[in-house]
Amino acid sequence: MMQPARAKTYRQLQEASELLWEKLGMLSETQRVEFDQRFLMSWIYHDFALEGTVLNVAEIKAAIDDEIISAPSLIPAYNHIIAVRDGIRHVLETRGKRLALNLDWLKKLHQLLLPVDKKDQVQYRKDNPIHRMYFHDLAPADKISYRMRKLTDWFRTDECKRAHPIELAVEVHREVIRIFPWPDISGRVARLAMNNILVNEGYWPGTIHAIDRQRYYDVLRLDQDQLLELVLESIELGMASSNKLYQGIVDASRGF
Repeated sequence: MMQPARAKTYRQLQEASELLWEKLGMLSETQRVEFDQRFLMSWIYHDFALEGTVLNVAEIKAAIDDEIISAPSLIPAYNHIIAVRDGIRHVLETRGKRLALNLDWLKKLHQLLLPVDKKDQVQYRKDNPIHRMYFHDLAPADKISYRMRKLTDWFRTDECKRAHPIELAVEVHREVIRIFPWPDISGRVARLAMNNILVNEGYWPGTIHAIDRQRYYDVLRLDQDQLLELVLESIELGMASSNKLYQGIVDASRGF
């Protein structure tokens, strides 16, 4: 049974999330475009920083703004940024729509996050990397298919269907990143899958900030409660900064 304190936290996050989504719906088209662009850039920045790549505003803007002509040498790096942008947009567009948790869903998120020049690289990883960014135990390459089937079979169980959306999202994140099914971007897939569930259920996304990078890697080696606490904090901090951004946009339009 869920602890009363945790149930209260979940309820408060749900109410605060619903209020923020409602407030954003009242922005003018111009205001919403400004909010969405800055929110998107922040999400991209933090997701890349978690993977060890620190981008600046100009780099992100150049990659996602079709009107900015970029140097050909930068295109490969920009393709990764564009792929993350497309993944985030997909998650935001599916809010409130029916979400079917299955293997095809995870494969679609992976496909979205592949840069345009690597869309054919859909196979599971074939090796067990020695030099890698994530230090928790990864599934051996020959066990990936089995572990993925086990995860997607769990989606059909009563236990999964009864799980609270936040706990479900964190569990999917944890398991995908522990399996690490695809080379290079499995971490991004795990985080996007988590946020797809959160946003679909009306919660604000849990964008883990760059400042928590080391803590993030550490908790992936521990039990689920540690990761859950980090995600809960990330949702709260994300809403606080988004409310601040919202208010700044509204105040600027009033001439404050």
